[in-house]
Amino acid sequence: MKMNKIILFFLVLQVGLVAQIREYRIHDRGMLHETVFNTGEIGRAWQTGEAGNRTSVPLMEWPPNSKTILDGIEYDGQHNLLGAGIYIGANKDGLPGEENRLFALCGGVGAGTPEVSIGRWSFPLYIEEIENFPFLEDGTLNPNYDPNEAEEIIRAAWSTSTGITVTRTSRAWSYPDYDDFIIYEYEFEYTGDRDGNPTTIEMTDKLKDVMFCPNYGFAPSMYGFQRTYLEWKYEGGIYRGDVNNFWDSDLWLTWNMNLRNNISDDNGLGKPELNNDYFLEFAQTGKQGGGLNSPQAPGYCILFYDTTHLAVVVPKDMDSLGKNESEVQDILRSSTVYSLNDYNGIDIYSENSTSYKWYFELDKNFHVRQPWSNKVSTGNTNSFKMMYEKDPFNPNTRWSGVYTPASTTWPELKGDHWLGRAAYPYRQSADAGMKHHTFGPYTMEIGDKIRFAMAELAGYGAEAGKRVEGGQVTAQWAKIPSLNRKVVYTDDNGEQRVLTEHYLDDFGYPDYVNSDVITVQDVAKKAFEAYTGKATTLPVWPEDNPTSGKYHIPVPCPAPVITLRNYGQAVIKITWNRAVEEFSHPRKMGELAKFYILRAEAGMGPWAVLDSVAVGENINEENLYEYIDDDANFKVGESRYYAVVSVDDKDNRSGLTNLTKFTKNIPAVAQITDVHVVPNPFIKNSGFEGEGDDRRIGFYGLPEKCTIHIFSYSGQLIDKIDHDDAVYSHEKIQITRNGQDMASGIYFYVVTTPQGDDCHGKFIILK
Repeated sequence: MKMNKIILFFLVLQVGLVAQIREYRIHDRGMLHETVFNTGEIGRAWQTGEAGNRTSVPLMEWPPNSKTILDGIEYDGQHNLLGAGIYIGANKDGLPGEENRLFALCGGVGAGTPEVSIGRWSFPLYIEEIENFPFLEDGTLNPNYDPNEAEEIIRAAWSTSTGITVTRTSRAWSYPDYDDFIIYEYEFEYTGDRDGNPTTIEMTDKLKDVMFCPNYGFAPSMYGFQRTYLEWKYEGGIYRGDVNNFWDSDLWLTWNMNLRNNISDDNGLGKPELNNDYFLEFAQTGKQGGGLNSPQAPGYCILFYDTTHLAVVVPKDMDSLGKNESEVQDILRSSTVYSLNDYNGIDIYSENSTSYKWYFELDKNFHVRQPWSNKVSTGNTNSFKMMYEKDPFNPNTRWSGVYTPASTTWPELKGDHWLGRAAYPYRQSADAGMKHHTFGPYTMEIGDKIRFAMAELAGYGAEAGKRVEGGQVTAQWAKIPSLNRKVVYTDDNGEQRVLTEHYLDDFGYPDYVNSDVITVQDVAKKAFEAYTGKATTLPVWPEDNPTSGKYHIPVPCPAPVITLRNYGQAVIKITWNRAVEEFSHPRKMGELAKFYILRAEAGMGPWAVLDSVAVGENINEENLYEYIDDDANFKVGESRYYAVVSVDDKDNRSGLTNLTKFTKNIPAVAQITDVHVVPNPFIKNSGFEGEGDDRRIGFYGLPEKCTIHIFSYSGQLIDKIDHDDAVYSHEKIQITRNGQDMASGIYFYVVTTPQGDDCHGKFIILK
């Protein structure tokens, strides 16, 4: 189990001196990688300021392993999230109104800098990761593998300042078709615990006007913005700039797309690579993910929400509802929740509400139609704004009103099922920094549990040509733009050159688009299919779905666990266990037929198929599959990424779950004699290949343990490298210990061993 964690601070509670620690785990099984916390936060604490331009953990990263270096600039990769979390609001029975409102902003709160949730709204209880992989670390079959569960499960729980304890179970898969989303199932239990110490209960009052609100900040993508502006630009970029939000009611799906660049407004869809030579190279080869730097469409869809605890509201004018007093009393007697008519000052429940309003905002059981709100807005989610100024989860207001027959949306809606549900604020779709839905109001007694499920997902663009809401601010409906687009480059002389008339027709998709599930709509349909256990029929209605996921999805033969090692004189041996032949599953899509051995210079591809190995072939004396990579063009000191993919007899492939970065080398010398640097002199672009970096040099002739000191011509220490590996060489990127690029000049190196031996020399860099 991965034990990645960060400790931001300790909160010592007065009751029992309980120490609470903010921890995270990382979903890295599929093509969508994400960081989840035991405080409710997803990705990271909400951040839009300058400090938010870097990350060391996945922030809704799609594709994964996308960190790269280009022209000496390091890019963290294709991250798509400013931060996310879950909001809760409630009132104690008998204490209505905003002044008595209880709040818990569990992540997704802040502005330029984040606001800390732990100790204020969130009180961590636990976090655990369950690896339900078909194979153990040694490659043998996992006897505890559950075929009806996800391959990667992370559970986290935290109590909140509202007295409601949250348990979030998130799930991810590696199978192509199902590897571009993560499903989150929430359970909200009214425990009365308000401080993270479950041995004491601080509150038992009935709760009314309970609201739940997932809150996300989408920003596709960090790499695209950094290539364009050298920063993950918020003002004039994500906010009222390059990005728009969309809403597809057929799938309860919201997502963002990058539609323009402020520096080239008519040529910004997907953010084409600004260097025209690079654009053509990357588009043709798939390097750096292709010629479009931000084709991602990150978003979420609602899979299920609770209706059994929704508040029952009974207007005085019941004739318009077609109900008589007896029918109303029957509904109230059979309901587990109660009327909110005694809440004075709340517009929707006021005695002056018209029968027209009641008719459209209540269902046949006198529940408010869901969702309560469907909002897109700025990336400013500071706590005062979210709790009081424009509270999205308080029954005082419904931010954008509801759909009615008089609205311009009506011709587009299917039947009357969206009447009375929260309207989408299309005029604000260019704000695009923050997106949320709110569900409620609910009523909860102590011990009550409410369930909710959603899928976080990303696709390569969206379903081109479909009419949805959003994407523009002057009209409600727009056709989704196509990434099969024209790309025009303007040179330094102002001359325009058409690089392609139809991008996708000419270049296709990058390798990380690994199946026919391509657009964000495709991914959403698969998320519904995974959750419900059946094919998706449009339009979807989450309230009709099961309260918990079914997860009866078809699976290919899984990828084996692989081992790589340097062998002999600069060849690489890859081995894997034959247990993969014995894998069984009630919904296995085909029988194992062969393996593909893949290699790439970068973690996200493009991938070359080195060879294929049929089942039962290439078995060594240890009864393991074995493949030897003796490519002489792959030089000692260079690194590559390897994967072995299982392929069945129907050509279904496994995911790249055994992806491994490996450096080619030969065994270390027994005793230091002559260390030398290659290439020497280093001339621009003459360094090792791979990972988009041409600044790497290698030190050769090293023993297993030694220390390399690098000095400038003036004697200044540039870097200190501790080498502790039983290999012959060590690579270095030309970065000083202060994070600066090494300039042209003469450099000296001194290599010392723990035994007191040493060796020295010099090398030259010319740029």
